[in-house]
Amino acid sequence: MDVREVEVRGTRIRVETWGDETGRPLFYWHGGGGGSEETPVLGPPLEAAGYTLYAVEAPGYGGSPPLDSEEYALPRLAELGAGLIRTLGLEPAIWLGYSWGASVGVHTAALFPSAVRALALLDGGYLVAEDDPDYDPETDYEDELADLRRRAEAGETWDAPAEVMGAAIVASRLAPCTLRYPALAQSGIPVLLARASEPAELEGLRRAAITRFQAGVPQARIVRIPNATHGILGDNGPEVVRVLLDWLRSPVAWSASERG
Repeated sequence: MDVREVEVRGTRIRVETWGDETGRPLFYWHGGGGGSEETPVLGPPLEAAGYTLYAVEAPGYGGSPPLDSEEYALPRLAELGAGLIRTLGLEPAIWLGYSWGASVGVHTAALFPSAVRALALLDGGYLVAEDDPDYDPETDYEDELADLRRRAEAGETWDAPAEVMGAAIVASRLAPCTLRYPALAQSGIPVLLARASEPAELEGLRRAAITRFQAGVPQARIVRIPNATHGILGDNGPEVVRVLLDWLRSPVAWSASERG
């Protein structure tokens, strides 16, 4: 695994590369907690299968410096993602994203379709804040920050400080992926959604969200990952990788150049 820093849109982004330049390239944006526990699940088996994974440490995570809070708005991150793909020489890229990274991917594909060849969403991009029965629309940045600090005091750890994660959470809530479904559908970009199956009591909520997603993004292929909560890479990483490889080996994921 190689690590380098890339300058894009006035900031510095740390990128891990799993594989060499002979592999078929894949671009990965991690979840809201960071990629330190995610990329080791994806990188080695994808590299062994002949792919090269370019795994981003998003601004404020790991070795990448943070942005101003307003720069975590999803359209701004989409612009950053498209610029990063271009700078890395991957355009158009196959975007893999988990949770928050899936949301960034939906916005990037919808706003900058020439940058994204295909889109793999790992339990993300189909739920909105209002789907959570405990969602409080009055919750603001300070509330999120206080909650994250309580969780940190209880022993939770992430790849970014609470201030960065709070900014990302609030920004994601303000720009739900559903806003981008029409443009994503019109683009014809191939989409894979690998979604959670546990806990069982949330299946009704997930099914309603999936129905909405299917209606909005009819070209999407949706695969249920057994024995997996939202943390699907930790719960059943081998099955996620198997599903990804099955999709990547099909002509669909590589057909962007054939879109009219």
